[in-house]
Amino acid sequence: SSITRIDQALAANVTGEIAVADTGAVNTAVKTAVTELQDAGKLSKVDVRLAGVTEQQNESFSGLFTAMAVAILLVYLTMVLVFNSLVDPLVIMFSLPLAVIGAFPALLITDRPIGISALIGFLMLIGIVVTNAIVLLDRVEQLRHEGVPTKDALLRAGATRVRPILMTAVATILALVPLAAGPSEGSIIAAELGTVVIGGLLSSTLLTLLVVPVVYSLVDGLKESLSRGKRVKAA
Repeated sequence: SSITRIDQALAANVTGEIAVADTGAVNTAVKTAVTELQDAGKLSKVDVRLAGVTEQQNESFSGLFTAMAVAILLVYLTMVLVFNSLVDPLVIMFSLPLAVIGAFPALLITDRPIGISALIGFLMLIGIVVTNAIVLLDRVEQLRHEGVPTKDALLRAGATRVRPILMTAVATILALVPLAAGPSEGSIIAAELGTVVIGGLLSSTLLTLLVVPVVYSLVDGLKESLSRGKRVKAA
């Protein structure tokens, strides 16, 4: 350690080398230790600032969360233009939380931390996951325009699109298995990304075929009820 001055105040720079892969856990442990010292009154006249890897990680996390928000907005706006509707894209966006259901347990099972690469995996899932819902609902909309009732359209679309959806998901998962396996220490970062994408894709693919049609049916029923109410008032 060394003693210097920052803004004319005495300062001590304490440095250390993180010897484990989970830097987030180390940062949390350091913050907890500092908080305990502050609560005990031992740092009453000391201002503690965490820098180095912690500061870089916080900045990276903030940037990635912003990127996720922008990505979700861009995906939604693109689907609004494609479907010419504000409601149908919202139904498709319901597939995004379904990816989280599989991604977090995948990290937990493999004992991997939520680091920068894991967040990049979540960012990738935003684009990958909605594809399955788009493929399904695009066929539903085609059948609806042909005069097929909503329930029949959902059943027929599910029957015809389930195979390409599953094949695409399986191919992507198999391609990411070597990445997620992380056989060497140098591939730990890539392994987090692969684990998140595989877990998220597994859960979202299976649940999209169940949840998205249900949500679409409920929304369509709500729109019909509102339409009937307007017609009754007009009459």
